[in-house]
Amino acid sequence: SVMDNGLLEETAKLLKDGIHGIEQISEIVLNLKNFSRLDRAKVSEFSVEAGLESTLMLAKNLLKNKVEVRKEFGAVPTVTGSPSQINQVFLNIISNAVHAMPERAEPNVITLRTARDEGDMVRVEIQDNGSGIPRDVLPKIFDPFFTTKPIGQGTGLGLSICARLVKEQGGTIRLTSPPNAGAVFNIR
Repeated sequence: SVMDNGLLEETAKLLKDGIHGIEQISEIVLNLKNFSRLDRAKVSEFSVEAGLESTLMLAKNLLKNKVEVRKEFGAVPTVTGSPSQINQVFLNIISNAVHAMPERAEPNVITLRTARDEGDMVRVEIQDNGSGIPRDVLPKIFDPFFTTKPIGQGTGLGLSICARLVKEQGGTIRLTSPPNAGAVFNIR
């Protein structure tokens, strides 16, 4: 009967959606495993470029249709540290950048750069082309509980945690907001 057909179609659609959902979940779980598997070793040699790639996989849904990601990787040497903690920093900064992007006609772009720095350091830059950061906000950006989000939407802990994690790895993190060039996080 017609009703049975409708029910069958509906069931088939639900099943298809369910399978698609499970595939997405398993992909996320796999990425989370990759994200944290190196944490068992706590400190190891790892590639920041591979870290950025796995972070992008995790942030795929967040970036989808909203942001174009450009990569300017300098084939840098491996660094020693805790990969999952550094990846957490990357994820935090990239998701902040996505949320800071305005709705507009021109494309929203996040550029990821890696390069060798003096003193045997590796530099990672995460730049967005959003509206930038006001001068009075810049000095407070890494302060605990500082947020520009409406009440109830941000804890203001994200960037202060990033700063702590980078410092614990023996690195530095800086934020600049050049005129008309969005925000640039510079992690060494």
